Parts: sequence; structure tokens; C-alpha cells
Amino acid sequence: MNVMNRKLDRAELADIWSIDRSEVIDRVYYHYNGELVLRDEHYDVPGWHPGQIKKDSEVLLDCFDAGGSFQGAFADDKLVGVCVLENRFIGRSSDQLQLKFLHVSRQHRGSGLGRELFEQAADKARSAGARSLYISATPSENTVRFYQSLGCRLVKELDPELFALEPEDIHLELLL
Repeated sequence: MNVMNRKLDRAELADIWSIDRSEVIDRVYYHYNGELVLRDEHYDVPGWHPGQIKKDSEVLLDCFDAGGSFQGAFADDKLVGVCVLENRFIGRSSDQLQLKFLHVSRQHRGSGLGRELFEQAADKARSAGARSLYISATPSENTVRFYQSLGCRLVKELDPELFALEPEDIHLELLL
């Protein structure tokens, strides 16, 4: 299957919810005293929760309208991956950009597509003058290990606003 990456148009943002984000999770990470601790927990995530779609749609539209970067991956004209890079600098020194959103359809995971989308976002952040990329990651074992395989590590300094929004997430950064 041929996959093509390109910038998304605003009208295509609704297609994000067609990405199959289903996943069975058996282990999750917790952040205790500066260390990651892996615990057995089982979740069967069937897809997007309707409340999440409504909330996240508003957030993504605001990000798009403010100049955020939206890269989509298409297989046979169907959106199968998306990566969103916020363009508003954060951090004490205002030198970080947030990787706001990264999802790859279940059938395309493990193909290198997520890595490709991530690296494109990191390149854009670097070009924009960011010192690091800030990631608030779902604490599932697969997600955290994916980011670690890309060179991400626990943040040295939590962003208070992002932590308040997602305190259960694992907050990571990639030095650029």
C-alpha cells in the first residue's frame, strides 16, 4: 500500500476521527519520583470517545487557525495518520514547541509511519527555532516506548498548563 504524506487542509480535520485508534493495552507507565514505573493494567480502547471528538475538534481547529502544522498520511486517499505541531512556544525560556497530536491507524502501526510523521514535526520545530519538542504522551507501554525509541526522555521541567490538562500522561521531551 502506497502512503503519501502532505499538509492537511482545514476541511480535512474532521477526517482525523476516521483514524482507527483502537488498541488493547496491558501495561501502563506511571511517573513516580522522577522514574517511570510500569504496571499491569488492562484497557480495551475501541476508538474515539464521542466526548473526546467534540473537545479535541475545537482544540485542533483553534490550533490550525493559529498556524499550527498539520501533517497527514494517506493510503489510497484515506487518512491513516496525523501529526500536529503547535506553533505557540512554551516553557520557562519560551523555546519549546508541543507535539499536540500524533495518531496512526491500527493497521499502519509498526510500519515506520509514526516515526516519519514525528521526525517531520521535529524538523519543523527545529526550523522554527525550538530547543525541544514537548510531548504529553498517553501512558500506555507501547506509546511511551515508541517515543523513547525516538530519543525522547522525561521532561526536566513540567509545563504547568499541560500537566494540569493531562496529569496522568507521561510528559516527555526531545532535545533538538
